[in-house]
Amino acid sequence: MIVLRVLALTVMLVVSGRLLAGDCVDVEGADHPRIQRYADACLIGHVVREFDSVTLPTGPASARDGQWAVADSVETVEGRSTRLMYLAPFGRSSLEVFRNYQRSLEGQGLEIVFTCAAGQCDDRDGSRLQQLIYPSERAIRGTTHAGFAFAYEVRERRYLVARSPEGDFWVGLFVAEARQIYLTQNHNRVAVHIDIIELEEMEQRMVDATVMARSIGESGSVTLENIYFEFASATLTGDSDPAITETAVLLRDNPDLSLYVVGHTDSVGSYEANLTLSRQRAEAVVAALVERHGIAGARVVPAGVGPLAPVASNASEEGRARNRRVELVAR
Repeated sequence: MIVLRVLALTVMLVVSGRLLAGDCVDVEGADHPRIQRYADACLIGHVVREFDSVTLPTGPASARDGQWAVADSVETVEGRSTRLMYLAPFGRSSLEVFRNYQRSLEGQGLEIVFTCAAGQCDDRDGSRLQQLIYPSERAIRGTTHAGFAFAYEVRERRYLVARSPEGDFWVGLFVAEARQIYLTQNHNRVAVHIDIIELEEMEQRMVDATVMARSIGESGSVTLENIYFEFASATLTGDSDPAITETAVLLRDNPDLSLYVVGHTDSVGSYEANLTLSRQRAEAVVAALVERHGIAGARVVPAGVGPLAPVASNASEEGRARNRRVELVAR
């Protein structure tokens, strides 16, 4: 059993949408493709991490061992995590929203591992379990966001954990009615917090010439990880030195290998500017290899394709970050 330490009683949810009188506007983000939103609900919180560890309570909570809230059992899962927070439409009950989600999950073939309501969740009114599911340190935060409290006069708490039969997809669902939502007029409204974890191996992002060689041998290319430039420029930062060094090792260990060094950008800004920037960044990498490590210029040819070959959607910051990259392509 994992003992979880006591967390602050006041749980603050910070949201990035503009809150309207009695209503709200979706934050930038998206619903998860496997989890439908409750009809006419508003997405007010959205966080995605490519690899994370999430602990889901799978049993009631109580106060013991000097802790305010400790679950009888938990499941800790690692993988890609998505956190979503919604406000349900006015007039909908916690039970109605909860049952809709439960039936949707079961309809997809997910198994319910644990479910509880109010006092069934702990020896109080569900507030102990709430602290384990959504403690203050997990609040969704941002630098320009407005915020409201999720802990004032909360009632009708309901919770479940579901998993796929294969155990590679987990969902933690917490639904409760907040009678007072601080700094807004969204009172007496049901809030829905969802944890989605997709189990997968951690992405290998260490710079290693052997790994790079294997990727090029298998697919003809590899993304050069840990390459950093000054903002909106083609000037390499010192943090890029290990990646440049390993690329030089790759070329020295494989004397018959020649590469295209290809710069990529996201789609923000004009096409012409991005095309120019991507080529300039590729040229900066080539210059570092030639001037600092003595690699023959004929073996590393720079190219820039701007936003033309994305690996993710440019609609989110996460996707744009993935698209800003440098690739090594076998010639």
